[in-house]
Amino acid sequence: MFIIFWLCVQDPLVSLENTCVQNIVYDTTYDTKEECRQASVVLAQQFMDIPHTYITTFCTSKFTTNT
Repeated sequence: MFIIFWLCVQDPLVSLENTCVQNIVYDTTYDTKEECRQASVVLAQQFMDIPHTYITTFCTSKFTTNT
């Protein structure tokens, strides 16, 4: 399980295509939804004090097979 997040800046001077960025946090994985949720909260809190900045996070899993 890993975290995907979007970080958006509300600023009329920033072009729409540069308003949000997406990142997938691959370097850390989580065994449970609760571990991932807690890590998502910690990640979001790092940005909450920045004015006009908004973050959305969620946890997901992807299963792949080696071919």
